[in-house]
Amino acid sequence: MGRQHQRQRRGPCRQADPGCRPDHGRGRPVSDTLAWRLGHLQETLVRENAQAPGLFGEIARMEGLLAETYRDRVPYELLQNSDDAGSHTVEITHRADGSFVWRNDGRELNAADIEALCRSASSTKQRGDSIGYRGIGFKSLAAVATRIDVRSGNIGFAFDRDRAAALLGGVPVGSVPLIRIPTDIRDEEPQPGVAFTVTRSATGTAFGTIDPIAALFLRHVGRIVTTSESGSDTLRIVRDAEPGAPPGDGGSVALHGDSGEARFAVLRHGTATVAVPLDSRAVALAGVRGRLACFLPLQDEIGLPVVVSGDLLTDPSRTHAVVADASTRQVLRDAATAIAEQLSTPGAPTFDRLWELLLDGEDIRSALLAATDTAAKVLLSALREAMASRRLPFSYSTLVLEPEDVPVLFPQGAPAALYTARNRASARAIKATLGLTTFDFNALLAGPDVPKVSAPLQTRLTEHLTELAKMHGRRLSEAERRFVESAAGPATEEPTKEAPAAVVERTPPRAPSRGEPLSEVLTRWRAAEEAARQYLNARGWDLRDVSTQNVGYDLEGTQPDGTPVRLEVKKVDRPDARFAMTNNEMSLMLGTPGGYYLAIVVGDGRYAKLVLLDPSREGLTRERVCRRWDWEFTDWARFALPVE
Repeated sequence: MGRQHQRQRRGPCRQADPGCRPDHGRGRPVSDTLAWRLGHLQETLVRENAQAPGLFGEIARMEGLLAETYRDRVPYELLQNSDDAGSHTVEITHRADGSFVWRNDGRELNAADIEALCRSASSTKQRGDSIGYRGIGFKSLAAVATRIDVRSGNIGFAFDRDRAAALLGGVPVGSVPLIRIPTDIRDEEPQPGVAFTVTRSATGTAFGTIDPIAALFLRHVGRIVTTSESGSDTLRIVRDAEPGAPPGDGGSVALHGDSGEARFAVLRHGTATVAVPLDSRAVALAGVRGRLACFLPLQDEIGLPVVVSGDLLTDPSRTHAVVADASTRQVLRDAATAIAEQLSTPGAPTFDRLWELLLDGEDIRSALLAATDTAAKVLLSALREAMASRRLPFSYSTLVLEPEDVPVLFPQGAPAALYTARNRASARAIKATLGLTTFDFNALLAGPDVPKVSAPLQTRLTEHLTELAKMHGRRLSEAERRFVESAAGPATEEPTKEAPAAVVERTPPRAPSRGEPLSEVLTRWRAAEEAARQYLNARGWDLRDVSTQNVGYDLEGTQPDGTPVRLEVKKVDRPDARFAMTNNEMSLMLGTPGGYYLAIVVGDGRYAKLVLLDPSREGLTRERVCRRWDWEFTDWARFALPVE
């Protein structure tokens, strides 16, 4: 009997592990089966413990520390592993007994993969060819599990401390790592991908729905299904990479979930990928101050409402980037370059959208003033440098421009959002921070051909030139005088004096009827608070105006059914516009749930609408804006109820 046969007799089916059975029950193990190789690995690991008796105890303690650090990252680490395996679908099933099953349809485990799971910080993946390569992700399960049963292809095995302690013979269970020795090795009916059945420990907390941001930078997974006793939630990821797209344009990603759709444009430059929110739902996911990701989301903000991802260095918890590391700084610099390229190029895929986000976001100067280097400070500093090195075909205007004026003054293109009355304050901050030049109206007027601008801009420019001349104690220049005279129009004869008109007493506007549209009400009461009060009172409400009393709301009274109600009135231009609540308003809302609502007037003219929103609704996104000490709402429109 040769050495090979003797080895087979000493193969994986040892008495100490009754869960291991011969290949397909035929009474003899076969050396070329995966079950046999796992049995051999089991023997090797048992011998290692015998040769270094204290080794497993040290590994168990390290595993405990690592697991505690990774406790909140378990679903993201498993999602990362599933994507690296080429999975298209991930299914997570939460069972009534507290256990859960994680299943994917990716590549099946081979012997090298399984050995990597058993070894500390070992992986068959290489840096750059996958999201995760450190061999840590699967071991995060030690934070929540007492047993992990694994099935992949035609093999099944488990990680179980009690069974492993029995194999080691007399070693205390507390000194045995959970994820070290494979037990219960068995052949299974073939199945695609990998499935983990996790028996949760007493301290292992359940995790809820995965943050959709985690799906943005996945390469393969297109569907994540989470099922529990309360129902099922499906997140679909639709990637659209345009063939032949210009450099840097990475197409788009749409996240379709039960709570709505979020669309992102994707930019790429060097080591960085940037996801730009294209709708209010996407902005709510990214946050007012944005997110940093190492493919999967971190807890670092970047100062802009975008999501930046790259292969950067994180701390041991995988929740924060190490900003001092060269790889992290390179990702942030590359992201800044990608953003600057779009901001400086009219007609670029996200040119207008990025300017809108930049002007709608927080004042980026606050992040630049941070005492220490943060991800936001590094990225924004790099963005400022990148913008300063570019020659822009547009500039900052001290005057508000009408939409039709923008292409007249900047024929090569300019972001319309930079010149609106709504964005005046943020435009000044952006001008100072990014070093935008100021448009010279005097040079424009001194030219041979003064372009025809809108009547509102003519009025503003006339007032500006007159005020400027008074401020400097000078007369209008010849060019300025010509413009002011042309804006005033041709001189007309002095009208003949007429007898004084009879004094007409003003009568208060009539109360609206029940069926009268909001647009008509707004023509008689321009103040949003009074228009909302009149509109609702015509529909059976009984409201009075208390806006001058500084009580934290504008209207109080009763609903048509007699229920007491308090209303804070907000006015926005469109359903995806942001609005804010002060701390006073927020504390009142939390103290009177169900009796406090926001009455939001959306738009003007014939399409104006009034909607009611309960600000305490579960799932409604609101963010604390520290520089203003208020709360900002973004993705609110889907929670609001229209008042017909």
